[in-house]
Amino acid sequence: MAEHEELEAMRLLIDLLADKWTIAVLASLCTGGGAQRFNAIRRAVPAISQKSLVTCLKRLERNGLIERVVMTTGELAVEYRVTPLGRTLDDPVAALLQWSALHSPAVRAARHAFAERAAANAGAWGREPLATACPVPLSV
Repeated sequence: MAEHEELEAMRLLIDLLADKWTIAVLASLCTGGGAQRFNAIRRAVPAISQKSLVTCLKRLERNGLIERVVMTTGELAVEYRVTPLGRTLDDPVAALLQWSALHSPAVRAARHAFAERAAANAGAWGREPLATACPVPLSV
């Protein structure tokens, strides 16, 4: 039973890191010196909605990867900071981003080849091509 619980705990952490916005938000915080205010993060990740950013920040805080600090000097403000635990992700995230940059052309080529095969097979089966039915964009 302990093995199942351990696997579930690992799956939940991987789900956190695989979230659509987690890597972008962490990258924004790290490039901002490890601490940024909400609107600075939002400007750094312009495609993210306010609601998604709030949700992402709460998940990161709940899991100990960032901390929320209320600044009381001058005007009231909130700053988000990467914790020491969050800093342990520096190397794995950098490796993932490096891999993505290096292999992005090959992934795009594979997606294009798949779309062509799906379109060719759709005519034979009388169905809509998978590439147009799939909501995943064909570019990275």
